[in-house]
Amino acid sequence: MPGKRGRKKRSNYPIPAPTPKGIRKEKENYISIDIEDDNHKLATSIENSIQGLPPIPPDCCIYKVPPKLRSLHEKAYTPQVVSIGPFHHGKKEFEVMEEHKLRYLHAFLNRANLSLEDCITEMKKWERKACNYYAQKIDISDGKFLKIILVDSCFIIEAMLASLGVGGGRLIPYLPEEIFLFQTDLILLENQIPFFVLDGLFQLAFPSDHEEMLFLKFSIDYFSNFMLIKDDNKLFNKVKVYLKMTGFEVKHFVDLLRICFLPTKLRARPLPDKVKLITICNALDLQEAGISLKGSSGNTLLDIRYTKGVLEIPRLVVEESSEIVLINIVVLENCLYTYDSYIRDYVFFMHMLMDTPKDAELLIQNEIIENCLGDSKAVVTLFNKVGYEVLINDSSYYFFDISKKINAYRIVSRHTWMATFKRDYCSTPMRIAYTIVAVLLVVLTLMQTALLQSLRM
Repeated sequence: MPGKRGRKKRSNYPIPAPTPKGIRKEKENYISIDIEDDNHKLATSIENSIQGLPPIPPDCCIYKVPPKLRSLHEKAYTPQVVSIGPFHHGKKEFEVMEEHKLRYLHAFLNRANLSLEDCITEMKKWERKACNYYAQKIDISDGKFLKIILVDSCFIIEAMLASLGVGGGRLIPYLPEEIFLFQTDLILLENQIPFFVLDGLFQLAFPSDHEEMLFLKFSIDYFSNFMLIKDDNKLFNKVKVYLKMTGFEVKHFVDLLRICFLPTKLRARPLPDKVKLITICNALDLQEAGISLKGSSGNTLLDIRYTKGVLEIPRLVVEESSEIVLINIVVLENCLYTYDSYIRDYVFFMHMLMDTPKDAELLIQNEIIENCLGDSKAVVTLFNKVGYEVLINDSSYYFFDISKKINAYRIVSRHTWMATFKRDYCSTPMRIAYTIVAVLLVVLTLMQTALLQSLRM
């Protein structure tokens, strides 16, 4: 009808359904969107994890030993009598020592005429820096870390002073073996307090400009039994010169021992391109090749010299504590001094010299090793154990030049002939006499033969 809006006429034709191709394309779009969403979520999750990582402090130098190494030499890394620092704190086996620590803390405060408030005030200034020395994340918000380093630091200083007989203090009445274990526990990498904390607390308690009252001097005297080389009265001056020359600081007791062992001549900087790892033969083979091995009175263990077929090695004292000393310094160098290792290189060099107990016996006879273990096989075993920890950096091997000269000498055949002659014919006075007589007989025989031939002519 005119003026009325008519209804829209419904089509009799059905609406066409989506084609299979259209469905596939639509599904692909959905799948693509889902994948992009998943990728974005994963990327966001990883980025959040990265941002949540605590920063690696540049002062980090006290490490936990990797589980694989710990399983091989558990006792070499684990304290036996006392825990120092946060890594082993709270373990049941050290509960009795925690009581003794408090007694030592009380004795230290009386000796130094300090209050706990005085010490805590200073410790709070050092707390953040000290925390950054440890490779493991430490929460300092609850004051537990501050208490640990305060009690342990006072305990260590008082124990050292009492042990050295300073000021009439006295040690806990340990058995002799426990005293040894107590000292040994203080040179384990996981059982350390930052040296600057100990030094600062010592100076707070006993302010003095006199060298004899420096904590560095006390520390070197206290650990003199672990120096592996005897009769070195110049260690304190040597360490002072090294620290002044390099601008470094002693990080902890293990680092102090390492510095004491460093050679008189440090490696050149920058490192020459030619440096690489070179192996040498064992001691017996070197002797067979005509190389003489002699003990020397070098200032440090690493002052090894080689000149014209003579290898001079400073005398090493091998005793019960030697394995623990070397193995903890080696792990420290693996972690902190990767491109400036010296003790690792020394252990590797000595390890190459000793394949068998006979090699060790030769070094003992030539006064290169003073064996306090009683068995040459034990010496070889020690270097095998410590050598297992060594990760040598090919580009900075300290004994590159010496090893190169040794190998150059060894491949010259006449040196081997001469060494064989000396061994077979001149090793004892009697053999020398027999050799002279034999040579004279040969000469006289030749002269007689020549004379007879001339007469016949």
